[in-house]
Amino acid sequence: MAELGKIERPEVSTFKSNRKLYVVPTLPFEEMAAQYNIDVAKIERFWGEVREKVNYFNSTYGKISTIYIEGIFESDGADNKKGHLGYFEKYGIESNHYKLIKNLLDNGASIKEIDKKDQLEEGKILFDQYSMTFLPIIEKLHRSFYGKDIDFEGWRNHIIKNIQEKQDELSKDVNRIISEMPADSNGLLMITDGRPIDFPEGIDIFQIRPPAFDEMVRILRNKTK
Repeated sequence: MAELGKIERPEVSTFKSNRKLYVVPTLPFEEMAAQYNIDVAKIERFWGEVREKVNYFNSTYGKISTIYIEGIFESDGADNKKGHLGYFEKYGIESNHYKLIKNLLDNGASIKEIDKKDQLEEGKILFDQYSMTFLPIIEKLHRSFYGKDIDFEGWRNHIIKNIQEKQDELSKDVNRIISEMPADSNGLLMITDGRPIDFPEGIDIFQIRPPAFDEMVRILRNKTK
């Protein structure tokens, strides 16, 4: 399995293959901003730092030809003349998030989905079900219907097993899609932080995780305690 490495300015001599993938761990910061009253300027700082690093790599080590993005699908740009770029207008055309994507697309990159919508929806349902098992009312309802001696912990473990199987399935799909990167090409992967990915061999993997990311995570932790 390929290793992730935090880098600022990698030396060309450290590259083992002709394909490079820059990985940007993310969280839905924009969606969380209103819910947790997060300063938008901090979100802009994060995406600004990502833009700076991506632009450096793009201009120094070769153009990024493919943007792999979690949670975006072919249908998201199907009825929009702007294609997938229109999807990112929700962040504001002056936002660093939007400008990052627009600059890459303007320079010839294309967006490729890495997930199937139905698989992500199934995964979300499983996580929701797992979370609900910790609510006393849910266990009470199960016992009132199936009997007080039911193995409720066994039910929770069954959900965990299904979650793990779904994660493995999603990881294999991402691995397959990324492994199809053309020779002598570079890609950018934007994916939820902590999501398990078994990266394919034959591609140099570099993580873009600017200081602003860890700052945002600390803010969210403090607000959700």
